[in-house]
Amino acid sequence: MHDLSFRWPHPRFATPLGPVSIRVHTGENVYGLDPDRVSTERDGTTTTIVADGLTWAGGQQTAPGRAVVRIVETGDGVRVEVRAEHLDGVRCVAVVLHDQPTGDVTALREGDLPVPVTGRVVTYPNGWFDLATPLLGLCRPDGTVTVARSLDRQVRGKRFAVVPHFADPSTCDFELIADADATQPAAELDVAPWHLTRTGDLGPVLAEHTAHVREAYALPSWETRTDVPAWLRRTALVVSLNGMHFTGRVFLDYGGMLDTLRRLSEQIEPERILAYLPGWEGRYYRWYGRFDVDERLGGEAGFRRLVDGAHELGARVMPMFGANVAARDLPGFETWAAPGQLLNPSGHMPIGSVDWDASRHFDHSWGALINPSYEPWRRHLAQQIVRLYRRYGFDGAFLDISAMYNNDPRGSTTDGLRALVELIRADCPDLLIAGEAWFDALGGIIPLVQAGHRDTVPTLHDQPDPALFTGTNRSFGHVCLGDPAHGSTGVHEAGYNPHWRLPVREGVLPTLTVVDGTLDAAAERVALVVQDAREYAAKYLT
Repeated sequence: MHDLSFRWPHPRFATPLGPVSIRVHTGENVYGLDPDRVSTERDGTTTTIVADGLTWAGGQQTAPGRAVVRIVETGDGVRVEVRAEHLDGVRCVAVVLHDQPTGDVTALREGDLPVPVTGRVVTYPNGWFDLATPLLGLCRPDGTVTVARSLDRQVRGKRFAVVPHFADPSTCDFELIADADATQPAAELDVAPWHLTRTGDLGPVLAEHTAHVREAYALPSWETRTDVPAWLRRTALVVSLNGMHFTGRVFLDYGGMLDTLRRLSEQIEPERILAYLPGWEGRYYRWYGRFDVDERLGGEAGFRRLVDGAHELGARVMPMFGANVAARDLPGFETWAAPGQLLNPSGHMPIGSVDWDASRHFDHSWGALINPSYEPWRRHLAQQIVRLYRRYGFDGAFLDISAMYNNDPRGSTTDGLRALVELIRADCPDLLIAGEAWFDALGGIIPLVQAGHRDTVPTLHDQPDPALFTGTNRSFGHVCLGDPAHGSTGVHEAGYNPHWRLPVREGVLPTLTVVDGTLDAAAERVALVVQDAREYAAKYLT
């Protein structure tokens, strides 16, 4: 974690949880409140601070600008509201709670995490790990937790930073940083209220925050949402049938996929099975943006036999599509993708590659990240999905990296995803739309999502508060889940993963990763996952 190399004497303001200060960040510099131009007024439980000037250079210089801070004492803590102004445009605002005891951070999907002496930054929104909703706890030695949560009603980036003091790492500052929406640059930023509380029981705080999120994003209930087909409500096992690796190495062709489903249907009712197909279109990821069957895997006839054969058994089929990645060397890229390439708030393109071929580097320049808010890309992708659905009659479409968030000045990635899903469903109302990973605002857009992971260790979205996720969504194992026989992640770039089994909980569908030889080499472990699916069906399904 990077930090400033000097002490900045920011004005501090008392709260029942400790002193707070304010920083204002533009694209050019960072500013504090000018202590010589600060006025404070107290009215009952509310303190209003007005700064009619700012400082910079660590407090050595003054600058025009303004900030209004309201600190409201509530029954269970304090609410902090900030309005900041600067002619350069406000990029983000930090509220800093000072002089807290350093402890683990809590209320994450992956459980408690320690804070090293160098500090820790936790981000929202993150679909895979860190925060699915903008709430984080800081553990205290007495067993209580200081909880900070944003009451925002739109998707805007947040960072929670725990910064131990250099001279005494047992004490820290707890920074709450809120970004402006890059699509609406302005000289002023009204920061959504921060609510801070200290508690010995996270349960009521999580419940209150969940109620806020469900109302803010109009999240539907799982039982009543109309984008969940009836067959999904009977599904108890997702089988990840891996096709072709990026390098062209084939794990299962279409015939092998169908054979796997036939064999599994001898162990569990096939109508309980959803077949998920990563790498079905040929070299995994290499030709994202151009989706079709692959001749080496069996071609059109083989894929048709796979879908029809699965349906004869009673199983369902869901191929994988890329929601926001395209190969630059595809015909037409300059028209339907290039103008919509993802941008950071600075206007520069982020790098979006992994190590596909064990070259131990990430500079695979053939792939580009595309913002789904760019309409030509949305239509290009949706038309392919619709065409293939009408030709082959599969049951679901999985949108890879659907939880991608980037504060792109040219359009909201979340709004773009919603528009993409609506475009597909307009032509295919019975088609299930699923996606990769999850954060709170996605709950109403996509009903079924993959679990997240932190360095291939599964992170499950029904933690820390099952009500937030399971009330609206269901999840299944990430494509990086290892197969029970070898730990192979199939087409996924992780390579090998010892995690091959998920817990049986209402929000988590049992998932089985299959590569060539899995069923024969690990029959006992496969049977355990199938037993998990039977248990899931008995507990949670009709």
